[in-house]
Amino acid sequence: MKRRTFVGALGAGLIGWRPRRRDVFTERWSWAMGQPVHIMVFAGSEDEGLDACAAALADLRRVEAHLTLFDTGSDLCELNRRAGRKPMRVDGDLRSVLRIAETYRHATGGAFDVAVEPLMRVWGFHRPRRMEPTAAEISAARDAVRSAVVRLDGDTAELPTSHTQLDFGGIGVGYGIDTSVAVLRSRGIRRAFIDVSGDCYAVGAPPGSDGWRVGIADPASPGATIAEHRLRDAGLATSSNLVSVVRYAAEVRGHVMNPMTGWPATTLRQATIVARSAVAADALAKALLITGRCPAGAIAAYWL
Repeated sequence: MKRRTFVGALGAGLIGWRPRRRDVFTERWSWAMGQPVHIMVFAGSEDEGLDACAAALADLRRVEAHLTLFDTGSDLCELNRRAGRKPMRVDGDLRSVLRIAETYRHATGGAFDVAVEPLMRVWGFHRPRRMEPTAAEISAARDAVRSAVVRLDGDTAELPTSHTQLDFGGIGVGYGIDTSVAVLRSRGIRRAFIDVSGDCYAVGAPPGSDGWRVGIADPASPGATIAEHRLRDAGLATSSNLVSVVRYAAEVRGHVMNPMTGWPATTLRQATIVARSAVAADALAKALLITGRCPAGAIAAYWL
């Protein structure tokens, strides 16, 4: 679904710590949603911790299978294919994401909008192109986003107009992290950290600490940070138009689109949001990057 590395969990509270019951530290690195995943847990044993990490990773991949645009067999791709044709019965994940997306579209005044796929396509992020789009192409794609309608009735979803196409790249990772956190909690895990290439959630805190110490990367200086945050029972997401880009001659365009203008966002270089859930942080970070204004619902925000 995306992207990059914007944060690092710095292991706060681990120096001098001695393991106690349910304090055995286990971590796993893997790959899901098209990007690296790092899961850290404290559990009653190493085996319990490894099992919990495997379950969380499996859940991320389960969500990816439903919500990705890069597998034509996904639920999202099927819903997009039915645009302007007929409704579709949707499962719990797709139904939940559609509802959450609509909530944040309203909350951000349209700055966050999952109907942005026509703009992603016209700018060459989903279908490579040699030349920058014309003003007419941008205008047509912007109008498709503005006029998009998503109807959700119980377990049935419909895109009534053929030009409506959805892209969950701005919300799917956060949603997947939240469902994986629920899996960890269902297994009795009370201290954990899930990082999906910069979007993350902290469950509790490491022993001896008041939170997981997270460093927010400085895009102008590899290896440096612009801020640190103690993350506990909250999600953090960073959005930027500096890494995932397309190039047209001397022009470089980032992948986060401003639905109102039809152009890649340029107000800020990078925006980080801390919120009560990973999916909220994901959506609100996009809105902050686009508008330059800290949205309601943020616990903390960092930008440049």
